[in-house]
Amino acid sequence: MGTWNAFYVRAESEKADPAIRKDFPKQEIEQFEEFVGVNMGDEAFEAPEAILAKLSAQLDTDVMWMSLQSTVDAFQFHHWKSGKQIRVLVYGCFKEERTWERAEGDPESWEREVFFDPKELEFTLEYVEDEDEQKELRRIWRDAEVLAGRTEPGLSAKSVAHKVARHYRFPHYGIA
Repeated sequence: MGTWNAFYVRAESEKADPAIRKDFPKQEIEQFEEFVGVNMGDEAFEAPEAILAKLSAQLDTDVMWMSLQSTVDAFQFHHWKSGKQIRVLVYGCFKEERTWERAEGDPESWEREVFFDPKELEFTLEYVEDEDEQKELRRIWRDAEVLAGRTEPGLSAKSVAHKVARHYRFPHYGIA
């Protein structure tokens, strides 16, 4: 998988389908367990934030957007609950590769495990000679801190997307 752009609505298809089709009439929609998934295609990399927030409010449920481009490790995750945006993560998508561009809202339960693997910290520390920089990296991992403008924690977009999809059991992803 090189590029993936989709959003997920926590709802039954009968309830969500008409609301989704209003703004996305030609998209592929699939029901899977507790989510309806909408594949947006390779070119739709920018999240339609206003439309997804409106959909979340209208259905009074969770709506999540996830994008990845594995060749440059670009990754996005947006989460709305009842119309309120609760988390945004954008890494290397629009401004600078391998840099956190947005980190808004409260961390989600899956983030520490996905972004702050202790083995990854040890690997990263092997290439950092400056003690102050090593200390700061340890602090970032300890606090599980993602901030816009930073390059750490780095990530593999494909790996992160798979872990997020597994966590939520998103449809379209071939993960049951």
